[in-house]
Formats: sequence, C-alpha cells, structure tokens
Amino acid sequence: MIDAMAPAWARNLSRGLALLLVVGGLGLLPPMSAKAQQEDDQTTNEADQDAPADGELTPEKQDQQEVLADSIYVDPVAASIMRGRYDQLHTSVLVPPNTDRTIAQMARGAGRLDAGLIDRFIKYSARQLTDHDNINAVMSNGQSSRIQSIEEAGKYLMLPYTEVPKSQQDRRFLQEFNARLLGVAPDLLKNHLYSRVQVMQALSRMGDPVALNLFLTQLRDPDQPLIVKQLAAEGVRRIAVEAGDSISTADRENAANALVEFLRGHPDAYWLSQARALQAIGTLRQISGIQNRDQAVFANEVLAILSMPEQRPESRSWAAWALGMLEVPPNYPQLNFTLAAYQIGSLAVEIGQRIVDLSDPRELETYNPERVKYLTALIVAPLFSSLDGASEFRGSGLRNTRGLGPHQQYVVRVHQLVRQLAVASVELTNARGAQIPAARDRVIGRLNELRTFLTENRPEDGTFVSGGREFALQDAS
Repeated sequence: MIDAMAPAWARNLSRGLALLLVVGGLGLLPPMSAKAQQEDDQTTNEADQDAPADGELTPEKQDQQEVLADSIYVDPVAASIMRGRYDQLHTSVLVPPNTDRTIAQMARGAGRLDAGLIDRFIKYSARQLTDHDNINAVMSNGQSSRIQSIEEAGKYLMLPYTEVPKSQQDRRFLQEFNARLLGVAPDLLKNHLYSRVQVMQALSRMGDPVALNLFLTQLRDPDQPLIVKQLAAEGVRRIAVEAGDSISTADRENAANALVEFLRGHPDAYWLSQARALQAIGTLRQISGIQNRDQAVFANEVLAILSMPEQRPESRSWAAWALGMLEVPPNYPQLNFTLAAYQIGSLAVEIGQRIVDLSDPRELETYNPERVKYLTALIVAPLFSSLDGASEFRGSGLRNTRGLGPHQQYVVRVHQLVRQLAVASVELTNARGAQIPAARDRVIGRLNELRTFLTENRPEDGTFVSGGREFALQDAS
C-alpha cells in the first residue's frame, strides 16, 4: 500500500484544513511559502522581473494567482446573517461554577446522570452564544472576557464529543445530551452566524442517526450559509461512518439526494464545502436510488464534477474518491469503468504536470515545497484511493469493484501508473537541494508514462451508464 510510504500530511489530507471565518465570507488559503507571501504584498504596479519576455506568467506566479483567487469566498447569506440582530436565548438560565467538569464526569459514566443539569448546561451555552454584548465583542475585537464567553460556549457544546475518548463515553449520557442538544439546535440555527456555526460544529461530531434529518434540512435550506451546509455534510459523513449498516437504504438515498442537490445548487461554492459533500456521498456508498436503481445517478453526479476542468482540483479529486467508494450491487448493468479510470488518470496528469512546473530546477529560488507537498497529497490520498480503495470500506476502489468485466485490464493499468506517479511525487517532496532535479526527472518519467497510456487509449464511449449522460473527455496530453 502506498499509504505506508506517504508522509502524515498526505494520509490526513481530509483533516486539519483550517477555515478562517470573516465578515461576509470564508478565507480558504492553501499553503504559501514566506517568499511567495512577501512577493504578494508588493504593490501591483511593480515590474514583474520573473515574467517571460512574451508577457506570460511563470508557473509559480500563475499558481500563486490561482491560489489567491480562491482565498476569499464571500457568502452573501453569511454576510446578511452577520448584519442581522436576533433575540438572546434562554436569558434566565444559569449553571454553577465548574459545571463543565461535572458534565465531563457524567460523559464518562463517573457521575450520576442529571438530565436537568445537562439541559441547563446546553441552554446556558446557547445563552452565551446569543448574548449581544458577547457577539459585539467578537465582531469589534472588544472585551476579552466577552470573547472568551463565546469561545467557551462553543467548546461546551462539543465537550462530550471532543474531550471524552470514545472508549470512555457513557451511552446513556450521550443519548440524553444528544436529545437535549437537538432540542435547542433549531433556535440556534436561526440566530446569529456565530451561534449557527458553533452548534453545527458540535452536531457534526455527534455521529447519531437521530440528527440526520436536521442535517438534510440545513443542506436544503436556502437561508443557511455555506459554512453551515458544509458542517451538515460533515455530520452526514460521520453518521455514515459510525452508524454503518444501521442506516436504512431509504435514509442513505435521502441523504445522498440532499448532498447532490447542494452540489448542484452551489456550483461556485468554495472547494472545501464541495469536498465535504463529496466525502459524505462516498461514505454513504449509494450508487443510485431505489426508484432509479439501474441509472447510477449518484455516480453520474460525482463523475460530472470530476470531469469539470473549471472546478478546483481539490473538488475534482474528492469527486474521484467518492466515485471509487460507491458500491455496485450484484447483477448491476455494466458500467463504463474505463471512462471513470480515464478521467481519474487525466486529473492525475493535470496535477502531476503542476508539480513538475513548480519544481523546475532553473527556478529553485521560487521553489515552494509546501505547494508541491499539497498537490502531491491530492494524488496520494483521494486520487490513488479512488482506484486502490480505502481500508474502512470493503470492496472500495475501482480496481476492486465487482462487475469490472471488460474494463478490468484498463482500470488495473491506470491504477498501476497513478501509483507510480504518486510514489515518485512523494520522493520529490522528500528531496533536498541537489537531489531535487533527479527526483523531478523521475516524476516526469512516470507522468509521461501515464499521459502516453491515456492518450493512446482514450475511451470510445463517453457515457458511464449505457444510454445515459455523455461526458467530455479531459485531454490527458
């Protein structure tokens, strides 16, 4: 498995990506080197001495511009909510000092279960999250104690999920806490943006199917900002992971439909929100609905995103991952897995070429190893996993899918070539100084092998389902 060779940052790509919540939008900034950041701070009318004579941007400048263009997403719904004024909730609720410690003990089953205190603890957190003075302090960088009140309130709502190891969590306590939190959540989700985000952060960690309908409601609500919908998608994914087979087929279909509706309704959303929705779809593993069993409608939707060159490579990479996780039922009609493998391989070529462009030994002064690591992680984690599978999902990965039939040889070959490109790219990230040119040459060699195979073996059919939607083939050359 390539996973054993990959550094930790690649294995954990789907975790730890920070969101900066700002007034009116979300900042999403992939890693930039200190030098690149310093260059960006220069005045825009300064002559660009790195630009080629014909006026075209260098690969480094082009990459930097693309990153910066996606750094700030202004969500008009979030901006409107931030400007609104809402009632403070549960103004009369108080709790004794150190109640958080008592709740933590209950969560571990070490103390008497007190449903009334749990209820007051959650409502007191809601009071702090909706306190106008607290909100104003955060917005104006005001009184630190007020800011701390909101931070603590959000932490309290997540306490049982984040501060108590799963092996120590008391089942009866969780049932009570989850029910009480779900009772307060609807009012918080109609309040200020801070309260919506904080309560959804807690709910997204719950992993309890009782929260599923609330998540789907948020995904479909036009009055909720993207950050809330993103957290709802994360909540669906966690339920699918933790509840497993206990989720009914009908609930899986309903959830997948809501996620697809979200993706269709927000084609220009920032990539992380799309990625979270795609991760949830892949984790649900539903290739199609009950009524349209033979049409692979969910697979078609993620393949559509994978096939869109205008989408960010992150979104397309997680679309590939989702496609590889979907489960094909027994005796399913033959699907065009050659097309799916070709699109995955073509995206690997596109990302691999960017890695090569950004590691040119003639421009080592502008070499940004963090960007190369970031792009390599896309190949190592979602793209390669889409072909190879994920250990937590039995039978996942295109090469392991039942019913490959005449497409098996093609899929296996793309899997092999993407694996080789991934290994070479990881070796490049570990290279230093004089080692970089030789490591880059190995990436070029593997990239050319994959590109040549795809160019010489383009699929004859652009549909994934016989008679279904036709997809434009990405140019692997």
